[in-house]
Amino acid sequence: MRTSKTLLAAMATTLVAFSAASAQSAPSGRGSFGIHAQVSEPKGDFAKNTSNGWGLGAYFLGGLDQNSIINFRGDFSFVNYANSRRRIPLSGTGGLIQLDLRTNSNIFSVVAGPQLLGPTGVFTPYATALGGFTVFATQSTIEGSDNTNTPFASTTNSSDVVWAYGGAAGAYIRVYNGRNPVRLDLGARFLRHDDARYLNDQRVKEAFENDRPAIPIRGRVDFITYYLGVNIIAF
Repeated sequence: MRTSKTLLAAMATTLVAFSAASAQSAPSGRGSFGIHAQVSEPKGDFAKNTSNGWGLGAYFLGGLDQNSIINFRGDFSFVNYANSRRRIPLSGTGGLIQLDLRTNSNIFSVVAGPQLLGPTGVFTPYATALGGFTVFATQSTIEGSDNTNTPFASTTNSSDVVWAYGGAAGAYIRVYNGRNPVRLDLGARFLRHDDARYLNDQRVKEAFENDRPAIPIRGRVDFITYYLGVNIIAF
């Protein structure tokens, strides 16, 4: 709850800054897209079971009014929050053939919503409300220890699709003023999931050691994603 209040306060501050500056400069650009690197920070119970994640995100932004103050944002995100590698022998080879068992736990989010954009200038603040869905998935694959090709066997250990909602706040910093202006994009996004099933390293380890299917954790999942990337005004 404290995290939610902090994010809402940051969004409110951004909106105040936007309101104060909007009379001084009019925004330009009716459509843009962005890509960024990101790190996720789990909160609440999710933080007790997992650590930080890393990944990539992309989005598109379309103006809904003449000055592109009110926009529609579509946001796509991938984060890997757990992975492991175990060397195991191929049965029947007397240990002469070694295999790599790899397990990866990932988060895929697709969210969208309105974004209020401040005036286009060197510094452009924004605030966004977001809603959509998130996929929590853990998959294990087998490949040869010296193999550089596609794994020859895989199993999805856990997969769950849940509703996601939250918001983001950040700022664009213009670094190029050509035909298609380029801006640095720095911000943070908070997403909440009320009831999700997922695996962590401990549950995967228990399944491996006891030779049984992994048992997912179930509960509320909250996390903040901090991101840094570029935004390109297309038109």
